[in-house]
Amino acid sequence: MKVEVTGDEKVKAMIQGITDAVEDKAAVHARIAKGVAPVVRNHLLDRNNSRPHKAGWKPSNYWGHAAESKMTKEAAVAKMSSSDASGAYITVHHPGVGLHLRGGTVKSSRPGGKLAIPLRAQFAGVNPREAWRDMKDPFILSSKGRGPAGRAFLADREGGALRLCYLLLSSVTLRPDPSVLPPEDRLSKAARAACAAYVREKLVVSD
Repeated sequence: MKVEVTGDEKVKAMIQGITDAVEDKAAVHARIAKGVAPVVRNHLLDRNNSRPHKAGWKPSNYWGHAAESKMTKEAAVAKMSSSDASGAYITVHHPGVGLHLRGGTVKSSRPGGKLAIPLRAQFAGVNPREAWRDMKDPFILSSKGRGPAGRAFLADREGGALRLCYLLLSSVTLRPDPSVLPPEDRLSKAARAACAAYVREKLVVSD
């Protein structure tokens, strides 16, 4: 069926403008990516600021790094967003974020190695090999009695007292956490707003 548009030339031009705008898939997707990226970035920053941390421990700023918090907003959005004629893409350039989102198991990269979980603020973010200049100082202490079977600690002595420094685990399993990303309705709203803004810009018709 053929549809013929008749009427005011300005209206016809606007309709043609809408058609031309939405047919440029690459341009539409580029606008969507740039419109959605700030929503993802702000969500990660809010998550970073709202996550509790242990008293006396420095905040890890994990989610802030995922949001590229040290970059300007423009630079962070540009790094996160990409697009082509097939779609719009948001990429969070931070190792581990996908694992938090989808869940999974983390193991040591060394065969038979252990994951070292810091138990004291001074060891947070510090590799055990860097914590002691002389690796003869720390020792492995296995739990007994009521302790979980197979649990072990990396410990040393401070004065005459025993000090547990790291919990040693064969693996750590994370459950999927959909809240890592903004809810779908917020992403969809941002995408629709970006599309609407794009079309409005293309509909500027001179009198």
